[in-house]
Order: sequence, then C-alpha cells, then structure tokens
Amino acid sequence: MHVKTATGDEQIRKNGCDIRQLYPWAGVVVPPWNSTLCSIRPTESSTAHSHDTDETFIFTAGDGHVRVGSEQRTVVTGDVIYIPHGTDHVVTNTSATEPLTFVSIYWLQSAW
Repeated sequence: MHVKTATGDEQIRKNGCDIRQLYPWAGVVVPPWNSTLCSIRPTESSTAHSHDTDETFIFTAGDGHVRVGSEQRTVVTGDVIYIPHGTDHVVTNTSATEPLTFVSIYWLQSAW
C-alpha cells in the first residue's frame, strides 16, 4: 500500500488556485493522466487560462461558478465539468467563508 498525506505533500499556488499534485506519483505509478486537488479561496477566482490538455473538474466541496469559453454555470458539490483542450476557463468561489474544492484530472487527447 502507498499513501499520500496532505501534510506530506507540497502545496503550491498556481493559476489562482491552491494546488496539491496527486498524479503522477513518483516511484509509484505514472498513469496516462495527471491530477491535482485544487482549492479556490473564499470570494476568489482562478486566473483565466487554457491548456493543451483536456480537463475534468469533480467538485468535492463548496459552491461557485465556472466559465468555460463563453458558457457559464453554477456548480455545487458532486458536479463534474469537462473542459476541451484549448478552451479558456475560470472557476469562482461564491462563498465568503468556505473554500471551493475540486479534483482536476487532465490528459492529452490522443490523435485518432
């Protein structure tokens, strides 16, 4: 069994999010995707950005809204958002007191 703990992992600030890298996990496994645990601080937003990778957000706590391209919607715990590669996106925490947390899973789309 391999175990990662929040106290043992480095946390960084990137794109306006507090991020903990989950995968790849050095010395354990290198899956065909990467993932991070992300948190948006109360009343804050991530910076608008896009990636060469496709991305999925799985919201685990909090309330907010997400803009993907020109489309915007409210998100709550349990919602899942898919973001195609190259699409500008922003996550906003609408709470004044609680973080908005989500798992980000991202991967390069294979050429068909």
